Amino acid sequence: MKKRFFPKTLIQKLIFTLIIMTVYLIGRELPLYGVDLEAYAAFRNDAEDLIMQTIGGDRYRTSIFALGISPFMFSMLFVQVVVSFKKADSKAHTSPRKTTRATLILMLIWALIQAVLTVQSTLFIYEGGLQLIAAKIVAAVQMITGSFVILWLATRNGKYGIGGQTVLIYVNILDSVVNTVKGAPIKELHVVGAICVVALLITIIFENSEYRIPMQRISIHSIYSDKNYIPIKLNTIGMMPVMFSSAFFMLPVYSCQFLAMLFPDNATIAWVSDNMDTTHPLGLGVYIAVLYFITVVFSFIFISPKNLAENLQKSGDSITGLKAGKKTRRFISNRVFSIAIFSAFFMSIFLGLPLGLHIRGFIDASLISLPSIIIAMASINCNLYREFRAVRDYDAYVPFI
Repeated sequence: MKKRFFPKTLIQKLIFTLIIMTVYLIGRELPLYGVDLEAYAAFRNDAEDLIMQTIGGDRYRTSIFALGISPFMFSMLFVQVVVSFKKADSKAHTSPRKTTRATLILMLIWALIQAVLTVQSTLFIYEGGLQLIAAKIVAAVQMITGSFVILWLATRNGKYGIGGQTVLIYVNILDSVVNTVKGAPIKELHVVGAICVVALLITIIFENSEYRIPMQRISIHSIYSDKNYIPIKLNTIGMMPVMFSSAFFMLPVYSCQFLAMLFPDNATIAWVSDNMDTTHPLGLGVYIAVLYFITVVFSFIFISPKNLAENLQKSGDSITGLKAGKKTRRFISNRVFSIAIFSAFFMSIFLGLPLGLHIRGFIDASLISLPSIIIAMASINCNLYREFRAVRDYDAYVPFI
């Protein structure tokens, strides 16, 4: 049999993914109705909030794909958090159809809110009157429709292509990297580049390393009984802290702004509100605290020591040297907490150091998000590589099926 470097199935999946990416890139170039594209020419070098742009749509929120994949991701995350708080038996009886329906309803609500807020800050060619109102309504409908089109593209790619929805995020990441590096001062790129290289290496190590908790299975009595373990990846929740830290950081920011509006004469609240951003030490400290909070909380949500301990107890399995029940749950919780803190520590260095250097005036504002983007790219690359190998290994068995 003639050996082929690229199996047929893998080629088909790659071609389908390229088609999906092409459609997505074309959609990013289709402008919203009535938007003033010339007015956005002055913002071509603005790199504010690049991390949110990776899960958002186009760079300047002017196309029909302006909302990007973010409405679906936030809705899916919220539903997963709600489901994770259920008991193991209740979670087992939660149908996928019900979960999908709840996610789509929440996505529609979230997309509507995002679209309304986005059109309020979008520049249109109309100065006022009914034409401006109509343009905002049409643009909002286009954004909401575009978010569901993106969901359809991601779903199709997950079924017939490679990478699922992360491929669309990957396109935004590449766009962010190119636009950030292009025209940046070479001297400042050396500093940020060194941080990016270290962040890249650490992320790859964390993505491919795991902490193993030895366990005993009652159904295995062979020589493999000593090789059973519960794996916990060192990067417990992948790139989620990088992707959502900026979004969750806006909660204390908006809270301070709201308090400043309620108490305009309070000097302390006014000072906190003015300094609650990543260009000031106070805001940077709160941002790092939010990063730790997200990493720890989501690690417990997605690993769920409680459900894991209950499943071990029901199956009769146990962790080596521990009794099933509360001691097992406490042991797993301590390990998950330690690993989450360890992961958040390194994550906070690579996300917080560029912000700190910017406060001191050592690097430009357009470069502060570059290490975060590199971390997200490295995490996606590791997942794509594992999926690539899985498809390739499957193709190796096709002649025998």
